[in-house]
Amino acid sequence: MHNSLEGSFIHTILEWSAVCTAVLIVLLSLMDYSLRGDPITPVLGIALFFSGMMDGFHTLAASHLLEVIAPTENLIPFTWAICRMFHALIMVTGVSLLISRRVAHKHLNPKQNLGFIVIISGASGLLAYALIHFMATQEILPRTIYPDALITRPWDLVPLLLFTGAGVWVYPKFYTINPSPFSYALIISAIPNAATQAYMTFGSTALFDNGFNIAHFLKILAYFVPLIGIAIEYIQIYQRQARSLFADLQKSLSFIKNLVNDVLDSTRFTVAITRSGEELEAMMTKQVQSTTEVIHTVQAIAERSQELVKAVSEIEADFEKLRVSCSSLSTKLGAIAEQASRITRITSTIDTIAKQTKFLAINASIQAISSERYQEGQGFNIIAKEINSLASQTRTTAQAINPIVQDMQAAVANGVEEMNTFTEAHVQAITPRISLITQGIREQVLSAQKIRDEMTQLGSSSEETSDYLRHTLQHTNDTLAQLQESVENLQEELNRFSRDPSSLL
Repeated sequence: MHNSLEGSFIHTILEWSAVCTAVLIVLLSLMDYSLRGDPITPVLGIALFFSGMMDGFHTLAASHLLEVIAPTENLIPFTWAICRMFHALIMVTGVSLLISRRVAHKHLNPKQNLGFIVIISGASGLLAYALIHFMATQEILPRTIYPDALITRPWDLVPLLLFTGAGVWVYPKFYTINPSPFSYALIISAIPNAATQAYMTFGSTALFDNGFNIAHFLKILAYFVPLIGIAIEYIQIYQRQARSLFADLQKSLSFIKNLVNDVLDSTRFTVAITRSGEELEAMMTKQVQSTTEVIHTVQAIAERSQELVKAVSEIEADFEKLRVSCSSLSTKLGAIAEQASRITRITSTIDTIAKQTKFLAINASIQAISSERYQEGQGFNIIAKEINSLASQTRTTAQAINPIVQDMQAAVANGVEEMNTFTEAHVQAITPRISLITQGIREQVLSAQKIRDEMTQLGSSSEETSDYLRHTLQHTNDTLAQLQESVENLQEELNRFSRDPSSLL
């Protein structure tokens, strides 16, 4: 049983190796697409992947791990021929589409490339599934082996021609348009593919014979060559990107070093700012103290100004009383002047009476002289003399009183005039000045109160500013300490990377 199954075992191992290689190809092609965004490798990688899936079906069906209807002697060679034909067609079609696409659309965005990949993948998958479903559900499959003929497997002649044409014309043209290790590997892979088909077409006459197994081994090489090509291309791309990344990293490190130096300089400058902030904080504290002292001083000025306002008001009231008293005194002096005028009139009347009395005395003397009786005339003469003497004294007294009264009238008139002048001129002139002084002092009180309120607000703002500045300086100091520590750590990392660049990787 082991000897009879030896060919099947070898066939399974060889086919499954090709399937695994196809899986690796599609993985590397997708990785290459993630780096470059070029749809060439994923399109061809997906084509090889679905070709590998066809080979996987062929292997599982040959090993009776899948339930199929057709007999094994017809199923294995027919599925082989269909898989190889699918492989050749899908590769030639995919490369031709890429050639026409590159010629027609030289610049395509990643979204269009992704749509193209999805369409090719969907079409390849549907075609592979349709072929697998057809082969698995057919009871009778065509005969593909003719041991006695020159071409023992005529169905494999079509893939032979396709692989030969691809290696001679399609793949080289593709390499001309898109030179890369992967496209060059496709040209080389045409050799083991054509050799595989040659062994099957002209050398294999039965299942699991030498030609059969050699062809399967060559098919592994046909898968392995594109795998090597795409791996080399991936490595080259990775190296180019690594070199570019390393160059960018060197620039970034240089920039970071300059940045670190700038940050160190900035920290030094910030330390100076911190010191200036501390000095500013001390100055703000002094300003708060000075503001408090100014508030107290302004408060004292306001209180003193209020006292001055009160004193000026009292002075104004006293001047008003003085004005009233002067007016009253002027009135009384006017009354005295009026009385003095009356005295003057009385003295005038007395003088007139004295003159008349003197005239009467003279008449009496004349009558006495002319009197017949001497004794009576002598009596009249004496009376007349006495009356004359009294009239003379009265007149003399009246005349003496008159200058005194005139002087008194003149003095009273001058007093009244001076009192009126003082009352009307000085008192009335002083009153507006006192009002102006009072208004000025009141405005000074209001200004002092306003200054006090503003200084109080300034003191509160200064305290708030001082507190905010104190907290800000504390936070700045903490941040600077952390920044200094981070800069020192970064400087150490940069020095370590400068000594050993591979340590970053």
